[in-house]
Amino acid sequence: MSVPERDGVATLPSFAALDVQAVLANERRGASIQLDEVYFRGQQLAMDAVETASTLTERRNIAVRSRRFHGQIQLDFDSLTHETLRSASTKYRELLQRLPEVQYLKRQFPGTCFVLPEWLRTPERVNYGARIYFFREEDAPAPDDVLDRNIDAVVADDRAAFERYQGALHGYPECCIEFFSEHERRAKTSPELKAIEPIEEYLDEETLPTDETPPPSIESIIDGIFETPHVYAFFAREFFPEPSCEQARRRGAAIHDTLSDAHPEPIVKDYFRINAGWSYLMAQATTLEAKSATRPPAGAIGREHLLFFLPLSVMTRQYQRTGK
Repeated sequence: MSVPERDGVATLPSFAALDVQAVLANERRGASIQLDEVYFRGQQLAMDAVETASTLTERRNIAVRSRRFHGQIQLDFDSLTHETLRSASTKYRELLQRLPEVQYLKRQFPGTCFVLPEWLRTPERVNYGARIYFFREEDAPAPDDVLDRNIDAVVADDRAAFERYQGALHGYPECCIEFFSEHERRAKTSPELKAIEPIEEYLDEETLPTDETPPPSIESIIDGIFETPHVYAFFAREFFPEPSCEQARRRGAAIHDTLSDAHPEPIVKDYFRINAGWSYLMAQATTLEAKSATRPPAGAIGREHLLFFLPLSVMTRQYQRTGK
């Protein structure tokens, strides 16, 4: 049974809608979306690709205006101090709250939703971006607390401290949080690569789409992955579980059951396939050879990956139409 269209969650991008349904079902504490070019462009591409695009005009305009507005934001800061980053964050957050996309998501989500700047310090530079969070009202942290923890970690050059905090906010198992945050970043094998070891045999890189080929079905890229229980550990986007973590698998199996009560099986299975495939591609992108932190664009893991940028109610109809 699909989520009714009157349900605000069904109007969210599908990958986010399924994430937050696990939150609302108390299977996870929170979820989030990174607001960037991949996110905005992915929505545009998905809505342009479906026959019902004319009914999505308003939704597409929200994404287009937000993409244009966000792309024009430039922050200047001349030092890495609490005062400087707090001042820059205040200005940035005021702009983010004006994004049509942020206003739309806050209206639709039946819980606590807020947007924050996000800072990341690397050996070469300090990067900034934006993230919108989703929590049940009773479990939501104070936005300023999240921002302060982020700024503290950047000023102290303690990336792991904020990674641990964010992991807890997203409801990841404690063992997985420690595995990821305490891993030596200068080691030859990153925590991302270690996390995907149990499932990498199920992804066929030769079938991945290229600029010259249309995206195939995700089933031809990630085949047989439900033959292993490790797939359930990938119960969220942007999550890298500790290899062979039983707690992550149990939580993922519970989320799988919760989502299966509300959605057709093909949608739930593709959700887990996309999560696993996203982690695989992101892990490969962060190798020393690739030297990239570019997130996989919409469609990088097959047609269904592109469709998951559609509102959940629209994507569900697409699945029904194609007989999936």
